[in-house]
Amino acid sequence: MANPFRNTVQHSLLYLALIAGVLFTGLQAFAQATPGSEMTRRSSGMQSVFSYRITTTYGTSTSAQVSGNMRADTEATLKLKSGSIVTNKMGDAGGNTSAVFIATPTGGNVDLKGITGENKFLLEDGTSFRSHLSTIDNPDPTLTSSGSASATATHSTTITVEKGSSSFENVFRQTF
Repeated sequence: MANPFRNTVQHSLLYLALIAGVLFTGLQAFAQATPGSEMTRRSSGMQSVFSYRITTTYGTSTSAQVSGNMRADTEATLKLKSGSIVTNKMGDAGGNTSAVFIATPTGGNVDLKGITGENKFLLEDGTSFRSHLSTIDNPDPTLTSSGSASATATHSTTITVEKGSSSFENVFRQTF
């Protein structure tokens, strides 16, 4: 006949071993999750940006202002021959370009080297500019009359220079 006390002791020892195993495994997992050491790597840098834009426009412009008994008529016709050119180049004969930015308390300046432009407009027959002012029929003698009118060819070259900078930092952190 089996001893009931002996079975109870064996079961109790078995339960104790099982509980100890679970506790030991949990402590190992806890120990692995707790940081023991840490490695951090950092890198940083700065980037400067220089950009330029040259815009060349050409065309005609007419304007008129009249008051009182005046009438204005303006017209501008611009015809370009083939062979007309608009050329903007970056880089001198050696391919070098530079921009030196100078900050001042009231703004800034830039000294550009190696940026060139050539604009050659050849006018075709039929190009004309005309402005005409006249008084209206039956003018009102109590009104003061004045007027101005113009018709012109226009050419504009604009250089826009921008300088900017950005910095960055990368951080890599690893825990053991």
